[in-house]
Amino acid sequence: MNRIISLRLPLLILCLLALASSAVYGQEEATEVYYGKRYLDLNIRSLDKYSKRLARQQDHLLRQLKKKETKLQHQLRHSDSAACARLKNQPLSYDSISRLANADSNAAVAKMGRRRNAVFDSLKGVVNFVQTKSSMLPEGAASTASYSTELQSLQQKISYRDYLNELIAQRTNNLKSIVGNNDLSSFAGIQKDVFYGKARMNTWKQVAEDPSKLEEKALEYLQGSEGFDKTISQSTAVGGMQAGMNASDLEKMGYQTKDQLNKALQQKFGNNIGQVQNMMGGQVADWQNKAHDVTAKVKDAKQQVADTKGQLTSVKSQIKAPSVPLNKNPMRGLPFWKRLEKQYNWQTTRATPAGEPAMIQGAVMVGYRQTPKFSYGIGTALNIGMGQDWNHIKFSFQGLSLRSYLQYKFIYGIGAYGGYERTYKESAFVGNPTDLPSFGGAGGGHNTTNYNESILLGLTKSYKLNSKWNGQIQVMYDVWWKEKGMNSPIVLRFATTN
Repeated sequence: MNRIISLRLPLLILCLLALASSAVYGQEEATEVYYGKRYLDLNIRSLDKYSKRLARQQDHLLRQLKKKETKLQHQLRHSDSAACARLKNQPLSYDSISRLANADSNAAVAKMGRRRNAVFDSLKGVVNFVQTKSSMLPEGAASTASYSTELQSLQQKISYRDYLNELIAQRTNNLKSIVGNNDLSSFAGIQKDVFYGKARMNTWKQVAEDPSKLEEKALEYLQGSEGFDKTISQSTAVGGMQAGMNASDLEKMGYQTKDQLNKALQQKFGNNIGQVQNMMGGQVADWQNKAHDVTAKVKDAKQQVADTKGQLTSVKSQIKAPSVPLNKNPMRGLPFWKRLEKQYNWQTTRATPAGEPAMIQGAVMVGYRQTPKFSYGIGTALNIGMGQDWNHIKFSFQGLSLRSYLQYKFIYGIGAYGGYERTYKESAFVGNPTDLPSFGGAGGGHNTTNYNESILLGLTKSYKLNSKWNGQIQVMYDVWWKEKGMNSPIVLRFATTN
């Protein structure tokens, strides 16, 4: 009996280990499927939002372009009748492109969906990976048909909108050739609208392609899974062809391989195939020598033509009327929230003879970038008192400040700064509400019982901290420093901006 137990015990242990390993393996597969679906859900949501934003921005652009195209036609009618006639005879117009954008043509959209797109190819690879891993689970393969359908639909919509953008660019180039040297404000407006419209579309595309933290976490886990990289590389292979295929696989798909070509030549020429190859090589060498001489002569002729064209271009540039400057502002191509900049700054002040303690001020500000160099904004600051000296340290609330500023950047990170600030003192929050503010005394109208004011003018120097944040040193002059009893008119601040 003991012998039977001793024989069955190792077998029982092996069975338990096998069950434990299969459970762990099944749990790993389930986790991979979860992160794969999570990654697909996040990307599909982002691409769907991008598709809607792209359609909305493109429709708005086409409405603007149709109006300015009509205005351009009226201007050409008075300045250049021949150009106006050519404009009317053009089959492609912004109005026709707008009708294509609003047309319910499933066939056209489906045709555009055949265009290759690396983003959708990689996502389809993730779908295949999820399908493969889910088939190994005890409950069976999970359905991924909904993911494939959504990705196909989004790819068709985005590809069709990209096709419409190509038509807009083609129409704009046609108008440029028709307008010629005529300086027309309506065509300059068309160029600006196209520039800003496409810049906004590119911004939304970058927003859609930038991964969120959840996407990065899911992708990081998937990249550590066995077979993930291979599945993605197969899905993104050039031409949709599966990576790692051998010659027999390609032959089954209908491709002609090198082995098939060699066999066909061997059947046709038999044992003389070597002589035929030598004869063909000699003929090709003779043809290359002759072609080389002809190519040299053609290059010389092209160089002479290019020199002549360069001379004509220089002459034309001298007699050509100056074109209407576009003065493009890249900031207009960004959405509103992309033009906002955050700023955190702090400063310290010494105790004053009037009895105010040494203070530290921390501020939060939000600016709006009107141009790449000019910005303005508002903010608020908290004033904390620290006592009169090192022997009498005492932290206290000293008030809140409201700030506004203008800033212009010159070069090498140097810029000009101007701001207005009003600081509400402690008495404005804890004093008797019936007390009226006092405007008398040396403080004048800019230093009262409840608040004081500042006008700051100075220079800033920016420097890079990391990929997201810049540091900034602000050296400013306080115009009303005497009225506030300050020790010095110079204000020094340190800031970080995104």
